[in-house]
Amino acid sequence: MVCALFADSGADTVVRTAHQRFIPQDEHGDLPFVPFETLAQSHPSHEYEVFVALEHARQNTVRAEIAATAKQQGYRLASYVSPSAQLGARVVIGEHCLVLEGVTAQYDVQFGDNVIVGARCFFGQGTEVGENAYFGSAVFVDRYAKIGHHCTIGSQVRIAESVEVPAWSYLKAFEDVRSSLTEPVFIHEALRASACIVDRRLAAENAGM
Repeated sequence: MVCALFADSGADTVVRTAHQRFIPQDEHGDLPFVPFETLAQSHPSHEYEVFVALEHARQNTVRAEIAATAKQQGYRLASYVSPSAQLGARVVIGEHCLVLEGVTAQYDVQFGDNVIVGARCFFGQGTEVGENAYFGSAVFVDRYAKIGHHCTIGSQVRIAESVEVPAWSYLKAFEDVRSSLTEPVFIHEALRASACIVDRRLAAENAGM
């Protein structure tokens, strides 16, 4: 989908990349796969930009880690904003964001880096969204709400005016949040660890769940 979006926007999308162990052996798409480990050799960072087309694995840390690695290698991180998105005055969209069709962001909305916004989401004026956040489709965020970093907001969640959603929160689809959350719905600390494979059952036991 992301390849198609960038192509429709006029970008010259030339290659897909993934870590070698994740490249399917029988893949025959329109664009070839290049191992991420050797990407800089075949596609130098001064000639190409990178977009990390992942969603919210490990509360968005996976996408953030790969983006950081690409940036360390000298790549610029691409963004895509749908031409049908309606952006008010003083809206700020950070680096490496994806804003899909029909999104509305009113006056003075602020999005951090590495944010993915699903189709038909609404953000009232003065809303602040931290980095590495993810929104499913048709989320409604009323004005002056504050969404912390590494939050995952499911489709059709409704967040009331001036509500604060702490960092690392996970809101399931169709939730209705009418007052600020005093504690985020944490994923276990171990699941946020960088570049780790974690047994979720063990994490749950350690958390006393």
